[in-house]
Amino acid sequence: MHVAPGAEWRCANGVDIIASLDAELPPDPAGKLAESGRDGVGHRAAWLYHRSGDAAFALYGYTFRDDAYVETFFTSPDAADPGWAFDAWRSVAHSTD
Repeated sequence: MHVAPGAEWRCANGVDIIASLDAELPPDPAGKLAESGRDGVGHRAAWLYHRSGDAAFALYGYTFRDDAYVETFFTSPDAADPGWAFDAWRSVAHSTD
């Protein structure tokens, strides 16, 4: 698992940011997902890849709030159940603490 803050965006909306990320990710994902957020998170986007290098699957997930986002990256040798990675990605929330 990898978690990192994304680049700062100014004068860009979520659609622009997602299009930019999509252009930088590896081609041919097994699936893409976008959904509205919660807990102060505006929206989320994820790209799922199967059989990337030594990992059976990889999930690139992005969680957005205002003009910032957090990038999460999950890999697993168990391609049968990427559900845990989606659950972890969805658990990212904004905190004021």
